[in-house]
Amino acid sequence: MVYFLVFVIALIGTAVFTPFSIVLARTFDVLDYPRSRKVHRQPLPRWGGIGIFFGFFLAVFIVHFVPSFRGLLAYKSGELLKQLTGIVFGSSLVFILGLIDDKKSVRAVTKLLTQIIAAYIAMDYGVRISGLTLPFVNGFYEFPKLLAQVLTVFWIIGFMNTINLADGLDGLAAGIVAVASGTFFIVALLQGQTKIVLLSKQLMMAAVLAAGLAGACIGFLLYNFHPAKVFMGDSGALFLGFMLAAISTIGTLKTTAFVSLFIPVTVVALPIMDVALSMFRRMRQGMGLMQPDKDHIHHRLLRFGWSHREVVLLIYVFTLILSIGSILLTVFKGRV
Repeated sequence: MVYFLVFVIALIGTAVFTPFSIVLARTFDVLDYPRSRKVHRQPLPRWGGIGIFFGFFLAVFIVHFVPSFRGLLAYKSGELLKQLTGIVFGSSLVFILGLIDDKKSVRAVTKLLTQIIAAYIAMDYGVRISGLTLPFVNGFYEFPKLLAQVLTVFWIIGFMNTINLADGLDGLAAGIVAVASGTFFIVALLQGQTKIVLLSKQLMMAAVLAAGLAGACIGFLLYNFHPAKVFMGDSGALFLGFMLAAISTIGTLKTTAFVSLFIPVTVVALPIMDVALSMFRRMRQGMGLMQPDKDHIHHRLLRFGWSHREVVLLIYVFTLILSIGSILLTVFKGRV
C-alpha cells in the first residue's frame, strides 16, 4: 500500500510542480540556449529539477503519516529516521548546488567539494558502505572506518556525476533513473525476505524511496520526453544521482553479499561505460576531464542516422535488459 501511494503521489506531485519550475526558469532566465554541441534548436528552461525534487519529497512527507512507514522510521530509536534525515540534507545540498550551477556556472572544484560535503553528510547520518562478504572467504569483512568513508563518498559522487553526464538527450536521464529505481525497488523487495530485522526494515525504506523516485521520474517525463518542454538541469541530475546512490547504499549494499556490489552497477552500466570512455577520450586529446563534447554514445547514434526518440528508446531497452540481469543476480546470488 505505502509503495503504491508514494509512487502515485510522487508522479502527480512532479507533474504538478514541473510547470511551476518552467515559469520560474523563464522568469529568472535560467534557459538552455542552443549551441554547437546541443541537439535542441530553441531556448528551454533548465530548472526542471525543482519539479522532481518537490514532487518526490512531497510524496515522502505524506507517506510519513502512514502508520506502517512511521513505525518503520521509529524502529530502534529512530536509526532509519536518522538515515533518511541524512539523505534529505545531502540531497538538498546538491539540489541547491545544481540550481545555482544552472543559473550561473559554478567552478568544477567548488562543485566537487560541495558533492563531497553532501556525500559526507549522508554518510555521517548512517548511509554508508560498511563492508562485504567476500567470495571464498567465510564471514563478513568490515571495512576500516576510513576506507568505509572513502568508498561511500566515491560511490555517491560517482552516481551523481554519471547521471549528470547521461543527461544529454530529451528524456534520457529521467528514463534511465526510472528504470534503475524501479529495479532497485524490485531488488529491495526480493532481498527483504530476511530474518535480520534491521536489514529487513532498511530494505523496506529503500523500496519506498525507490518507488517514489520512479514515480517522480515518470511524472517529469511527461514534460521531458522528446520534444522536451523543460530540462532537469544539474539540479535534477545531481539530485537523482544522489538518490540512486543513497538507495543502493541503504538497500542493495546492506545485504553484504559480494555479488550485491554488482547489482546497482549493472543497472547503470551503460552511462558508467559512457563516462569512462569520455574520460579516456578527453585525456587522450588533452582536454579537461569535465569539458563537454559531442562524442557520447547517444551523440554517435544520432550521427549514424537514428532519430532522437529511437536513440532514447534504444538506451531504455538496453538499460531494461541490464536491469533484468540485476534482478536475476538477486534471485540467484545465494548460489554465488
